[in-house]
Order: sequence, then structure tokens, then C-alpha cells
Amino acid sequence: MIAQKDALLRLLRDDDDATLGLVKTQLAQAGIDALPELRALLKAADPRAARQLREVIAEVETREADALFAQLCGSFPEQGDVEDAAWRLAATFSPGEDFGPQRTLLDAWGAEVRKRLRKATTDCDRIETLVEFLGDEVRLRGNEDDYYNLNNSLLPEVIDTRVGIPITLSLIYILVGRRAGMELSGVGLPGHFIVRHGDSFFDPFHGGRRVGLEECRTLLEQQNLVLAAHHLQPVGSRQILLRMLSNIYALSEESDPPLAAKVSSWIAGLRRAG
Repeated sequence: MIAQKDALLRLLRDDDDATLGLVKTQLAQAGIDALPELRALLKAADPRAARQLREVIAEVETREADALFAQLCGSFPEQGDVEDAAWRLAATFSPGEDFGPQRTLLDAWGAEVRKRLRKATTDCDRIETLVEFLGDEVRLRGNEDDYYNLNNSLLPEVIDTRVGIPITLSLIYILVGRRAGMELSGVGLPGHFIVRHGDSFFDPFHGGRRVGLEECRTLLEQQNLVLAAHHLQPVGSRQILLRMLSNIYALSEESDPPLAAKVSSWIAGLRRAG
């Protein structure tokens, strides 16, 4: 066994690109079951071989994350677990991560809001309590300076940076609200995404400020649309995930065609599931 490991490490230091490529391809083809052995081998590798091993491990983890997310999209129900979907989506960009710190932070935010909600007696009070914490204290807000940054579409990144786009910021409000026992829904207006609690609407992208019907009407008029009742109805988990993927596709269509093609296949699977 030691001799085999030594031989493999020598091959990973080979100067011949063809030999090195063949070895890495064969290691990657072993799939996820080989990861424990590859990680163990990494501990014995010198810097050059370790670099090659890390590339193989990353390739295997990326394939696995992509496959799992594609499978999720292909069977995702209308009211599926959108939080799980958001973590799995993020894992396709950061394979091997479990996002433990970000999950813990969401739990902590939810626990804090739950504690503060004890003094809230009306829907308006509850919204004010949630917005005061997430918008004013946590400082979740729209990334107006770098709106088209891909990280704005990934849940862990938005939790870390506290800036994002309407859909991811709204998702965080919904997930924190859920942890606090507060029923929140996403509302997918054309060109914007906001949150609804009862009959009230608010805008996480702009610090959680309240949004009235007249503002919604004006937003749609700017797109030559007329506000109708269906525009203000809660959207299901599948629609939230579809909107997240559509944003990523739009960002990558010209700048990263391989990513756009992958995201397009996920969108197609999600639509077939519906």
C-alpha cells in the first residue's frame, strides 16, 4: 500500500503533461467514494503533488454537487425546501463546503427575532421588529454598488457580506422569520422581489422599508404593465428557486457560457418538475 501511494505521488509530480493528465483523469473517475483516500494521500504529498490532488478533489466535489443539485431541480415540488435548495446551489460554486457558520448565524438571527417578537402584538409590530433587527442592526441591504456580482445570488455569500439582490435578501428575511415563528411570503413583482406579511409588504433590498400599492403600481407602469391582484400573491418555493437561477443565468450568459449552459439545464429540469 505504501509503495502504491509513493508511486502515485511520483506520477503526480511528473513533468509530462500527458501522463499527469491521464493520472488525474483516472483519479477523478473514481468519483466521490475515492475522496477519503485522496484526502489521506494529500497529507503525505509534497506541494507539487498536493496541488494536483486538490484539483482532482475539487473536480470530484464539483461533479457531485452539480449532480445532486440537478437531481433536486428535476424533482423539486412547488412548496419544496427552498432553504435546502439554496445551500445546495451554493455548494455547486463552493464544493465541499457545508456552510456551517452561515447556518448557525441564520439560527442565531431567528432566535433573536423570536425573543423580540414577544412584545409585538400586530402584524405591523412584527414587521417593525424584524426590519429593525435585520435591516438596522444586522445591516442587510441591497448591493447597489456591485449589483451584478454573482455572489449577490448565493445565500452564504449574502449572509457573510450582508449585501445582495432582492431575491436573496428576501429569502433571508423569510428564513429568519420562519425560525422566529413568523409567516412571511415572497412576492415576485416583475423587475423586483419583496416580502409580504399579512396584508403588508416590505422591501429587504431597501433596508426593509414598507411598500404600498401605489409604489407597486408605479414600478409596473415603468415596465408598461398594469398592477393586478396576481402580482401581489405569494410565490411558491419553486418560483423562488427559478428566479434565483434565472438571475444567475442572465449574469453568466455572455461572461461565462459554460456556467450559463449548466444553469440552463437546471432551469429546464425545474420547469419539467412543475
